[in-house]
Amino acid sequence: MKILIVDDEPRHLRGMAKLVSAMRPKAEILVAKDGASAIAIIQQNPPQIVLTDIQMPNMDGLTLLKWLEDKEHRPKVVMVSAYNLFEYAQTALRHGAYDYLLKPIDIDKVEDILGRLDAQLAAESMQSEASEKLQHRLKLTSSAYQNNLLLSWLSGNLSAVEQVELEALDIVQGSGTVIFSELTIRLEEDKSLYTLALLQQLEHLGSCYGQASTFSINTLREDAFQAITIVRTPSPFLRRDEIRLAFSELNKEWLLYGRLVHGMGTSCLSLVEQLPHAYRTAQTACEYNFHDCWQGVLFYDELNHSSKSFHLDGERLFEALQDNDPMAAIMLCRSAFQELAGEGHTEPQLIKECASLTLMKLKSRTRDVVERNFGSVLTNTVVTEIPACDSYGELLALMESQIRELHQALRNMKQGKNEIIMEQCLSWIQENYMEDLTLEMAAEQFAFNSSYFSTLIKSRTGKSFSDHITEARMRRAKQLLRDGHLKIYDIAAQCGYRDTKYFCRVFKKQNGLSPEAYKHNSLTTNRDEI
Repeated sequence: MKILIVDDEPRHLRGMAKLVSAMRPKAEILVAKDGASAIAIIQQNPPQIVLTDIQMPNMDGLTLLKWLEDKEHRPKVVMVSAYNLFEYAQTALRHGAYDYLLKPIDIDKVEDILGRLDAQLAAESMQSEASEKLQHRLKLTSSAYQNNLLLSWLSGNLSAVEQVELEALDIVQGSGTVIFSELTIRLEEDKSLYTLALLQQLEHLGSCYGQASTFSINTLREDAFQAITIVRTPSPFLRRDEIRLAFSELNKEWLLYGRLVHGMGTSCLSLVEQLPHAYRTAQTACEYNFHDCWQGVLFYDELNHSSKSFHLDGERLFEALQDNDPMAAIMLCRSAFQELAGEGHTEPQLIKECASLTLMKLKSRTRDVVERNFGSVLTNTVVTEIPACDSYGELLALMESQIRELHQALRNMKQGKNEIIMEQCLSWIQENYMEDLTLEMAAEQFAFNSSYFSTLIKSRTGKSFSDHITEARMRRAKQLLRDGHLKIYDIAAQCGYRDTKYFCRVFKKQNGLSPEAYKHNSLTTNRDEI
């Protein structure tokens, strides 16, 4: 194994080379000071693994990664950087980086990455060997070779010789159509264990309407299985309701394994001339099964490809999130996306983009209101969860879940803020009780509507605003009465009461004694203690 380490800082370069050499003593360690030097080494002595810094002169690590992107035999690239920036990591992963490693280097993480790389390279090596053997067998197997010809044809990669072979195939003679089927797999097991059965069922079902041939196609998604069924028919599919029902029943049978959907392509008067186009239309129809309203079976010509606008006012949504119940915000979201969906005729990717945009706007709008880590949750939803949604219902449920969580986060922050305001309000009352305080003055002081502020104080403390003023005044009055130096009318004035008789009534109501009696009892108690 050859491992190339790229870093413009000599000390880091030596340290990483020494570390990797110690971990993999049998590996050949190559070093380069920047991306340009790395390219020269890769062209002459291709490594299996590249560990590269990002910020470097001449050519940085991301440029090196992009250069490797379209190479036939590209190494596994691990980006190494001191910058923990989401944009760097996102760009690196988009251009095919295997992993992202932060400086200062964690030895355990390096060992973990190298271990995973060892396992993957070994698996790919075995797969490559097996693939070569299988390729030879496929050549010898007519049906498999036929499928390979058809796949190459549909992807536009046929040679002149293969084109002649294809045109001689029985399955592309005459008229017919193509069905594109996709199974999104829920079970965490080897999909090859049951996908063969699905291929057989699809071919059997297609043969009910003409001569059928079904074969699988490669997909980049590990959780999905895709298949094409070519059906030769003397005339276009006329029994649509019957076909829809039959394929819908098949979908139900496969619910245990995942979500099975089908796109029916346009009819071909000449399969050999029109099948590639029919294949693309079937694939598009299958993608539009994202909309649950099609129930997993859609004929391409049922689409009207209408263009819908997205109408969701971000400020109105944010205001709705301030309510005690999140349903107002959820209903706004549902209504906007229902309009955008256009009864199943809007491109699924557009709906996902609008969902991502909505969450990013909410992230920006609430950045200074909720805890910072919640912004990371929204970003992760946009980057990973929304693209992975296979249906409109799943996407809408995800959006509603995020709205509920954001609503709760806003409530938590609001409750915390209200607690602080209550403490400040009580301190303000304590400092200003001798003034002629009113609820309106307090509400203005803390930038609230007076009616809402009154309700807030009562709900948070169990007492009204006037109760708190009275308590603060009574505490001060009792303190002055215990001191015994002031007259009752002076104490009343210092506690914010202009009317001494009113002060006496309030004091007796609160304490069960008149101010004079309370003063007398306090002085008597003090003399007894002396």
